Amino acid sequence: MIKAFLKRYFEPQFIRFVLVAMLNTAFGLFINYVFLFIFEHLLKLSHAYVVSNFIATIVSILFNFKTYGILVFKNKDNKLILRFLAVTTFTYLLNIGGIALLEHLGSQNNYINLTIMAVPVGLLNYVLNSVFVYKRKVRFFNNRKNNDTLS
Repeated sequence: MIKAFLKRYFEPQFIRFVLVAMLNTAFGLFINYVFLFIFEHLLKLSHAYVVSNFIATIVSILFNFKTYGILVFKNKDNKLILRFLAVTTFTYLLNIGGIALLEHLGSQNNYINLTIMAVPVGLLNYVLNSVFVYKRKVRFFNNRKNNDTLS
């Protein structure tokens, strides 16, 4: 029933993106948390989230490039990595800015701040990768009428 609903009203590419984004986000957050713990608690660095986020981004880039390319956009072209890196760099800077803003607004828990920023940055990644990297039309919902039958 849920599968039929999703198939009827949401684009398969967007559904794949959401599922792969969850995998990529979990992977990226795990790497980020590990390095945040190391830099914040073991090395006692101030603004440890900047360094941990940077390292997590580097570690995650190839994993994300392959999972988005193959599983979401059905594209194995490694030549697109420079565009992917440009999108990743842009969203990384927005992510750091958002975390700094949350910190400025009083949220001192960088683990929560990282998690909060993962959602808008992830959605922006989908749009920018669709349009700029893989040159696809951004569609979230199917344009089917309600009386269409599922095949």
